[in-house]
Amino acid sequence: MAAAQRVLGQKQLVFCVTNGRSGSKTLARLLDCLQQVQSQHEPAPSFHLIMRWAQNNAALAENFWLYQKLPAIADCHKPIYLETSHLFAKGFIEPLLELGGRPKIIFLSRDLRATAMSMLMLNDIPGRTRRALKWYLSPSDALCAGLRPGQAETFSDYQLCYWHALEMQARQKHYSGLAAKHGLTTVAADVSGLNSMAGIEAICAALAIGITTEDDARLRKLVGIRENTREQEKTASLVYTGDHDAEEEELRSSIIEVNTGARRRAGIDRYISTAWRGL
Repeated sequence: MAAAQRVLGQKQLVFCVTNGRSGSKTLARLLDCLQQVQSQHEPAPSFHLIMRWAQNNAALAENFWLYQKLPAIADCHKPIYLETSHLFAKGFIEPLLELGGRPKIIFLSRDLRATAMSMLMLNDIPGRTRRALKWYLSPSDALCAGLRPGQAETFSDYQLCYWHALEMQARQKHYSGLAAKHGLTTVAADVSGLNSMAGIEAICAALAIGITTEDDARLRKLVGIRENTREQEKTASLVYTGDHDAEEEELRSSIIEVNTGARRRAGIDRYISTAWRGL
């Protein structure tokens, strides 16, 4: 508890709201060049360990912050701690705010179709594959882009990946509003901006992070080099033969407003069920 309080009182926290498959590891590697910054992508203890349950149990998420995440951050000795895990926006933002945390937030975006295709080629299908259950939202987790009960089962794998990209785009808008309400510093960035010094400088300027001459030299050696492409994991046999426009339009026309209260009441039985599936 003391370590958590020390972090909240003394260290500047920076987190990322993004889909995943959106350049977050590249961003972490680039900003780790800065002398003031301890920048990591998905360090232990990882949010994914309790993500399924934390979305419906704020107390569990608060305890994760207090007794695991913040004490681990306390061991980082630089004044700025930056983490680009896409799981931050999947049940952990509000609990951190409730604890008094005031992080700066990077809203990192990528083209929706490109994001969905990257997930598809890695077989990260929301609500269907084992890895996706660990690391990504399922349609039943929707905060913004709801679907009718059972409707997700009728969609293709690509449509579910596209749904995830839509949900995270909507969450960026939602959390941008929440950040403004709490007076948080935010910056919006596109993955394409990570390929230039001007893009990195703009992010740092918005976050009030200085770039020294030594930082600049290190950054210039790394800008434009992609991270976490996972090319060796992509399934060569997965050849998309559908109609992007038609599938995306069908999915978009199916989005409904989410009743978050009903979702949370129904959540505990569903997550106990997924636990038995070997998560």
